[in-house]
Amino acid sequence: MMKPTKIQESQYTYEYPRHWVEYVGGEKAIEIRQVRSIPAGRTILLKNFNVLRYNDETKKQDSFPVAVYVNLDTGDDMKVFNTKLQTVVREQLTAEGHPLPSEVTIAYNFETNSIDFKVVSAKKSGFTFNEADVYSNENFKAIAWLDNDDCFKKIFKFSDSKMSIDDLRGMLPSTFTVEGSAGLLTRLSIGGVWSRENIVIKSSISEFAEESILCLSNYMYSPPKHYSITNFVSKFNIRLVEPSSMKDVVLPKDGKDGLIIEMILIAY
Repeated sequence: MMKPTKIQESQYTYEYPRHWVEYVGGEKAIEIRQVRSIPAGRTILLKNFNVLRYNDETKKQDSFPVAVYVNLDTGDDMKVFNTKLQTVVREQLTAEGHPLPSEVTIAYNFETNSIDFKVVSAKKSGFTFNEADVYSNENFKAIAWLDNDDCFKKIFKFSDSKMSIDDLRGMLPSTFTVEGSAGLLTRLSIGGVWSRENIVIKSSISEFAEESILCLSNYMYSPPKHYSITNFVSKFNIRLVEPSSMKDVVLPKDGKDGLIIEMILIAY
């Protein structure tokens, strides 16, 4: 089994077996049978935040605690995430005076590869974060490329103070987009989240062009794709790309998600 010798964001470098590289008795080739991408099963949790909505009777804002809690099975994509999350959010917003489903959106956005939190209401509404030590679990941090929960602690400071939205933007990672005022967030987007869908594989294996399209993951090829290899090549690269946007796909760094290349090395 070959393992990547180098991983740099969306690019993986592999080295061919030494005995195969050193073979000079004839021709060499590679057959690609399949490349499989296997999204890991994950329980995704984000908690300690609320939706606030102005109450006409009390002249105050009512607070409704909400949490993201979704179990994804191995192979589930973010369409499944959205379906499960929609049910979870609706089950939580049931108290009297709660925001309408049309007013609150918490979902994965396939166009921007982000998890979006939005409140759109005629009444003064938005998101706030509580003061807490823990906001997310390791799986949430892995898919959102976070090392810790410091960003949510900073959002709490915005919710609990007179900090401007521009000051908050300057404190958050570049993958975060926020909108709001007066301690209320009307939008929070956390970018860089993989859609968990099939992946376009680009590779230097192809004889036609450097990093040309090799295949789409999870499709079996019959007959296998065949590539001639020169005696001077000792390694190859693959790059992961999303089919719809053609943006690079960077898998979560915890290594739970699988990438399996089924290939045959031929010498004749």
